[in-house]
Amino acid sequence: MVSYQNTIKRPAPDFIIIGAGIVGLWTAYYAAKAGASVVLIDKGRLGSGASNGILGALMPHQPINWNDKKQYQFEGLTSLPDEITMLEANTGIECGYRRCGRIMPIAHAEKRRQSADWSTGATKNWSGDYVWQVKDDNPRTDWMSSVGEHGYNVEDLAARTNPRALVSALVASLVQFSNVELLEGTQVQQLGGDGTISLPGGQSLVAGKTIVTAGYGSFPLLEGLAAKKLGWGVKGQAALLRPLQSFDPASPIIYDNGTYVIAHDNGHIAIGSTSEREFSQPNSTDAQLDVLIERARQICPVLEGASVVERWADVRPRATGRDPMIGTLPGHPDAIVATGGFKITFAIAHLMARDALAASSGEAVQIPDSFRIEAHL
Repeated sequence: MVSYQNTIKRPAPDFIIIGAGIVGLWTAYYAAKAGASVVLIDKGRLGSGASNGILGALMPHQPINWNDKKQYQFEGLTSLPDEITMLEANTGIECGYRRCGRIMPIAHAEKRRQSADWSTGATKNWSGDYVWQVKDDNPRTDWMSSVGEHGYNVEDLAARTNPRALVSALVASLVQFSNVELLEGTQVQQLGGDGTISLPGGQSLVAGKTIVTAGYGSFPLLEGLAAKKLGWGVKGQAALLRPLQSFDPASPIIYDNGTYVIAHDNGHIAIGSTSEREFSQPNSTDAQLDVLIERARQICPVLEGASVVERWADVRPRATGRDPMIGTLPGHPDAIVATGGFKITFAIAHLMARDALAASSGEAVQIPDSFRIEAHL
């Protein structure tokens, strides 16, 4: 990735955006497109951290007990393809998006009963041509072992993207704007109630609005103002494998008891992921990943003899209550937050970005009540 500046040329931008992960990149992109001046700051490289992952799963919630949270995610999943198409046209970077669907083996009779409800729920709640089916037999014996003792759930709303390619396309888009400054390797030390940020060396910077999109790094910045713990990091481990045999890159996502198997267009298959609340080394992998890889080999015969290309680990943000946290920090109208999406962030990051920008202009933001920052406070 290109190396960017670490000094600030524009002292009073319209927006300071802290954190250049997937949410921060979308936020900077939309703000710049609207003509605002933007300084985007990251403590590491642009698009690093959890946004530099390898899975790229874009999966819906179970379509029963429908609520505004599930509707929000549905709108994210269904609107993202057009946003990606626009990025690809502007940059020439293919983001590896494919609406590939998903297969989930059914392990027991009670899950089979629930599966029928999910199928009915999808018909009722998923607008458009999306379907959820329950099948007795394995629909893809070329791709998945017949491990569903009570059948298989098959849905065609789930999709995948290449996270690193999507991040690269957003960065490439931002580089084209003259009203954007990109700062790498810059740790924001403190966030003031008026949106002022403190940087190393005693430097301060104030903008019209400051938006915090720094993943799990957002929480310590915000806690000084909120006087409350607002979230934490959850470590995930994943791997990329290269099979010995050819496979269909359009194959559906396999999801079975916490194990993801995701085919990608570049000839790799991604395996993941753990969810670790307690950890000492955020970027190291261990035996927990070995267990995932072995489980993936059991459920996906294409992986027999496949070599491990990369082992990956990083930390995803989980806000209190698990739901994302979006909005203006109460009592601090110049400080806006958009973080905490945990596993669903890539599917809704573009919506979170737009809603954070809307909140910055004082608009009444239409988001689930559980996403509002007041709910977390």
